[in-house]
Amino acid sequence: MATYQEFIQQNEDRDGVRCSWNLWPSSRLEATRLVVPVSCLFTPLKERPDLPPVQYEPVLCSRANCKAVLNPLCQVDFRAKIWACNFCFQRNSVSIHY
Repeated sequence: MATYQEFIQQNEDRDGVRCSWNLWPSSRLEATRLVVPVSCLFTPLKERPDLPPVQYEPVLCSRANCKAVLNPLCQVDFRAKIWACNFCFQRNSVSIHY
């Protein structure tokens, strides 16, 4: 059986995410007693060969000096068909692919 260290390394290699803790504090009191801050390191351009490629171009922010891409961290309002860029907070229309 793999050790816990190997398990964490396998998850990091697969997902591109490394956290400082393996669980979040369940209360404010526990959070204040932590010595190491709760945080995560993301590898946004991590190659994922198991994911199928999308069949259309990336959806970009409409602000001229931003051009961020619609991603899972953006807030999307499917009723109004808009999404908010999480870098410049510009409201953009949702593509017809959604």
